[in-house]
Amino acid sequence: MKKGLLFVLFIWFFGWAQAQQIPQLTSAQLKSFTQKQDGIYVINLWATWCRPCVEELPDIEKVAASLHDKPVHVMLVSLDYASAYPKAIQRFVTQHHLQSPVYWLNETNPNAINDVLGGQWMGVVPTTLVVNAKTGYRRLFQGQITAEELTRAIHLAMR
Repeated sequence: MKKGLLFVLFIWFFGWAQAQQIPQLTSAQLKSFTQKQDGIYVINLWATWCRPCVEELPDIEKVAASLHDKPVHVMLVSLDYASAYPKAIQRFVTQHHLQSPVYWLNETNPNAINDVLGGQWMGVVPTTLVVNAKTGYRRLFQGQITAEELTRAIHLAMR
């Protein structure tokens, strides 16, 4: 009995210790990802309190998993309030089993975020940017995105 309990505690602790860390990003750091030439970047802006964001995350994760062998970098960037960082965001990531890298955007200026998104952002979440800096491909989706829309945009970015 003791060995079984110790094993369960070990597995729980190991899983907790392996939990994804949530790094902070500034708008300038986020913008630098849109300029990288090492593949396609999918930047999804979301928040734990946003129902459409939560609903689209499984589709984004499904697409990311299907392209794991391609030069596609999916970034889930939380726009949650500072009070949610890091504990509430970490808890959400764990509960929803998110595998893509999750970041928290430490930015209060919506104009700085808009600059990252090419000046077209209307403040909507969720918002997804698909960009291939090498080819100049850039597509912004404001509102909930489907797996089909995201897959189509990524394939167009690969051309």
